[in-house]
Amino acid sequence: MFFYLQLAISFLVGGIFIALQTLFAERVPLAWRGIVLTIPSTVAIGLFFIGLTKTPADVVSAAQTIPAALAPTYTFVMTFAMLVNHGIWFAMPAAFLMWGLFAFVILEFPPAGLATSVFLYSLPAIVLAYLIIRKLPQVHTLKKFPLNAKHIAGRSLLGGTIIVLATVFAKTLGNTWGALLSAFPAVFSSTFIIFYNLHGKEVIPAAAKSLFFPGAIGLIIYAIVAAFTFPSCGIWIGTLLAYLGSLSFAVVYYLIKDIDVETLPS
Repeated sequence: MFFYLQLAISFLVGGIFIALQTLFAERVPLAWRGIVLTIPSTVAIGLFFIGLTKTPADVVSAAQTIPAALAPTYTFVMTFAMLVNHGIWFAMPAAFLMWGLFAFVILEFPPAGLATSVFLYSLPAIVLAYLIIRKLPQVHTLKKFPLNAKHIAGRSLLGGTIIVLATVFAKTLGNTWGALLSAFPAVFSSTFIIFYNLHGKEVIPAAAKSLFFPGAIGLIIYAIVAAFTFPSCGIWIGTLLAYLGSLSFAVVYYLIKDIDVETLPS
């Protein structure tokens, strides 16, 4: 009975978090849109509830798979951005198909550790996807639409469902399944659907490009910190420290990015 209560809480908390995250991303300056959309949400909530419903030690095996699980996620982003000109009903199923194929590879050949997860699975796929997307035409302007119950409910339903599935699969099928579902592109897919319907297909490549850096690295850092802190500090402090690690990287990235290299001493 307690497990079902935890699932209900994860659905509500995760769904609302993701809904507000995507809605807020439409209202921030372009430079911050990517970091808002890649604030650890499904990853963070998924790992939290894996630790809550199982044990904090189980988060280690799930967290070490998260970087590898980002490879299918960013393959999804690349595929959708490349095919969106053919319409959402073609691009979205094709993108999910690519996610599924890559996820199957990870299930069959799970990473042996964090180093394999990051350097063999994650970074090569993310860098390749980014190099392809940056070649697509970029349109950055977004309209601001009012917050309404329809948008919040739709995004909450999608995000909450993914969080629940991640928790259930981790509990019943193992932590690799839980990690894959925790990294499932719930935020990205709901964002693409909303952007496509409200702003047009032209904005999708720019929206997709904004998801890569520093967001992708921040998600990897979150998983690495969680793998080390959850067993020793527990799920609450572990979550806080993982968020601090991820967000600290984002702040440092933007501070360095804004430095005028011509003003630096030679």
